[in-house]
Amino acid sequence: MPELSLAGLWQALAAALARELEDRRGFLFLPLGFAAGAALYFSAPHEPLPYAGWVPALGFLGLAVLARARPFAFHLFAMLAVVAAGFAVAALQVQLVAHPVLSTTLNAVEVSGYVEAAELRPRGSRITLAVTRLERPRTDPPTRVRVTLAGREPPAVGSHVTLRATLAPPPGPSYPGGFDFGRAIWLDGIGATGYALGRPQLTPALGPPPPGLALTTWLDGTRRAIAARIHAALPGEEGGVAVALVTGLRDTVPESIEESMRISGLSHVLSISGLHMALVASSVFFLARALLALVPEFALYRPIKAWAALPAMASASFYLLLSGAEVPTQRAYVMTLLVLAGIVLGRPALTVRTLALAALALLALSPRAVLDPGAQMSFAATLGLVAAYQRFGHLLTAVPARTGRWMGVPARHVAGLVLASLAAGLATAPYAAYHFQRLAPLSLLANLGAAPVVSFIVMPAGLAGAVLIPFGWDDPAWRLMGWGLARMRDISDLVAAMPGADRGVPAMPVASLVLISLGLAVLCLARTRLVLLAPALAASGLAIAAMAPRPDLYVDTEARTVAVRGRDGALAVMGDRDSGVSGRFAVEQWLSADGARSRFGAKDLTAAAACDTLGCTLALPDGRLVALSRDRDSLEDDCRLAAVLVTPFAPPLNCAATVIYRDPRTSVGGVSGTLRPDGGLTLAFARAAPGTRPWEPKAASPPSPASPETATAPRHRTPARPSADPPEMGAATDATKPADFAADDGPPAADDAQ
Repeated sequence: MPELSLAGLWQALAAALARELEDRRGFLFLPLGFAAGAALYFSAPHEPLPYAGWVPALGFLGLAVLARARPFAFHLFAMLAVVAAGFAVAALQVQLVAHPVLSTTLNAVEVSGYVEAAELRPRGSRITLAVTRLERPRTDPPTRVRVTLAGREPPAVGSHVTLRATLAPPPGPSYPGGFDFGRAIWLDGIGATGYALGRPQLTPALGPPPPGLALTTWLDGTRRAIAARIHAALPGEEGGVAVALVTGLRDTVPESIEESMRISGLSHVLSISGLHMALVASSVFFLARALLALVPEFALYRPIKAWAALPAMASASFYLLLSGAEVPTQRAYVMTLLVLAGIVLGRPALTVRTLALAALALLALSPRAVLDPGAQMSFAATLGLVAAYQRFGHLLTAVPARTGRWMGVPARHVAGLVLASLAAGLATAPYAAYHFQRLAPLSLLANLGAAPVVSFIVMPAGLAGAVLIPFGWDDPAWRLMGWGLARMRDISDLVAAMPGADRGVPAMPVASLVLISLGLAVLCLARTRLVLLAPALAASGLAIAAMAPRPDLYVDTEARTVAVRGRDGALAVMGDRDSGVSGRFAVEQWLSADGARSRFGAKDLTAAAACDTLGCTLALPDGRLVALSRDRDSLEDDCRLAAVLVTPFAPPLNCAATVIYRDPRTSVGGVSGTLRPDGGLTLAFARAAPGTRPWEPKAASPPSPASPETATAPRHRTPARPSADPPEMGAATDATKPADFAADDGPPAADDAQ
């Protein structure tokens, strides 16, 4: 009987799949195949051959053509061809943007270049330079660098400056499986990050400006001019939020507002995406159509609806450039163009096929979008919204009949908000948990309260203000927008203060995200009993996440900071100095991955560490010691007394401890360790080997291999009274050291594209 049941289940699934293919639903799954191929390329531990993807892509395409008379075989080979094509196109993009990456840290070097971007940060500012000259020339000097400045008045975009800075390779992931900051920075064309020593000086240009700098300068000037007009009318905190919504500049958005909106589930409002792009395009479309309708000859005999779509396309294109063209904005732009093209051609506007076309177009033009959290959440939310309205939208039309004539429209609006918030919130929750290790369980409540304010007050007032700027009557619109933003913040703060609003979750394995994503796709796209696979896929992903082991040891990329899990199951931290350790970015990442973000910055994080001028120790759950070396003179004792030695110094060859050596001159990512039942320690590295991918710096010297096992009968280090390290000449504070730059280059903000 079990065999017959399994056979019957397989036949039922095969029949459902055949029905899906007959209904021509296979096309909707092609973006998943393309994204899978791109993800396979980016996750490869070693750089594939340049033609590795093209050969199987062409081979599977040929097999699909030969098998076109057999539907199942045709779709199978077509899907494999698309997967291989995603792999190949991702490799091609990396080859096209390939540029040198700094291999080792350069201290106090003089660098000159054109300012391509300037942004304010919570502490100081940051600029991106197109390098024209770099002191101490190397074999492959970086062509673009990102430098953090101490002051909050960066030089203007387009200017040529010279400054002295300490430059380092782009940072690797803080822990295995974490966000790869170095890869994201490198794909942006940046080969080094650093901090300035002093102020940049304007200097004569040393070479021709990079292509497109004139357009970038004009766009930045336009954004800054609009921001100045907004701040003149709204000098308070609401002005920073208004600037972010209109121009995409988030420099002056207070961190308190951003955190409140993250907790309440309203952070998508700050990210320019579907709502903003749709409002701009639709407003221009209806205005153009109304003006054309004033001419009787056009209104009666010409396709003014199709004509009105053309200026709407132009306005959407300008808004894309003005807002900075982030990945979620690109998704919204492609979707908008497809909808407007559907109006021109007389086709249905918003369907899952439109979304599939937009996904394929965006991935083909920029395969790196598969890595972007904002893009993943944006497409997931849009898929959930479209699928929900296709399946339950008919229920909304029945609301007025059930609630009466006068209450029908408000009731339908509220029902629509509930449906949209539920669909988008559930669709994006797995990606928020994977990338940010946090959930917003009260987002439905926040969106129900804030959506009417944003849709009917904030965004229309912002659009009116932008239109009225040339006429000088924009102040009233900005003030109205500020009033709406104040109400939105009140709602956000109220929800964020409720118990259980901020729910931290441990980091989930990538396998969990893949299974849950497949379940979401099947749930939203399948029309047959194949949809029953969705709960099974999601449950499997959640089970894998629940059973995933938590590391007992974390080490940062420079061996400056170590976290160890104690007997109570909580992480304790020690560092290369006595102050500021608990507030480092790596610690924030580790606590987030552990589901304990609320402990970030707490004083008790370092209370368990025994430290003196030579180093620190922390005990593992089994009582054995982990030692962090602060001085070379500690290595001999640490090798003898500790089970695990973490050091930035070259260790002795005969060290009895398990050695984790990190060369501080390179940036190869963090390390994690998990205790095995036999007492051994299994180490995992964020990067398999330095320099194996184009975005990884080459190691200055290979790290020493870890010894096979731990030492026996270790003794505790005698702790000395903690004291602040003496100031060093020319030394930077912890907050500005290269290892902390990842805090400014973290994962993009979440966007659920409502």
